[in-house]
Amino acid sequence: MPRLLLFDIDGTLLDTGGAGGASLLDAVEEVLGVAREKLPPLDLAGATDGGVIRKLFGQTGHEVTDTLVRQYLECYLQRLQARLNHSSFAGQTLPGVLSLLPLLMNRADVDVGLLTGNVRAGAEAKLQRFQLHPYFLDGAFGDDAEDRNLLGPVALRRMQAMTGRAYTADQVIVIGDTPKDIACAHAIGARCLAVGTGHFAASALAAHAPWQVRESLAEAEEVCELLLS
Repeated sequence: MPRLLLFDIDGTLLDTGGAGGASLLDAVEEVLGVAREKLPPLDLAGATDGGVIRKLFGQTGHEVTDTLVRQYLECYLQRLQARLNHSSFAGQTLPGVLSLLPLLMNRADVDVGLLTGNVRAGAEAKLQRFQLHPYFLDGAFGDDAEDRNLLGPVALRRMQAMTGRAYTADQVIVIGDTPKDIACAHAIGARCLAVGTGHFAASALAAHAPWQVRESLAEAEEVCELLLS
């Protein structure tokens, strides 16, 4: 029976050391003409880039138009690449990730994809910075829908098209670090392995009724067995 594993990125697989949020604010200043100091702190935990952009446009008094969003995203992606590749970059992969992904990749009965709030190009930039992109076939991204709960069906369709396999809800596990990841899994009837490597402690995540909660993915072989159980 095939198993479909859908991973979140930020706070689950890696930590960009603030490069993502800083790049979003770089684009606010350069494209929208508003100093970052005039804005409230960004709330990025479990958010989609589309939702964040809509909120930033509202806070700065800009109408959400295709043209302006395109300009904003172009600037954001340029700044993100620059920050990810700067000599001062302080990002890192999170515990267990570099051991777990090869274990999963070598399983014929496992398909690994993404379910992330990052726009596709941003997700690819972050994964490529850590050489993680070969582990993922496809998935759903923050430019597919602003509501994270709508991303699950998109991920399923794309992964089914990629692999030729049909997945039932009990074959799907979402791996993420926020209550929104748990809710996203519940929205498609899937299970969620919640990890306390982001802004939420494992104890706080447990209150949202995930299938399993772990402090991290550090014990890779044990996590692999759990995901395949």
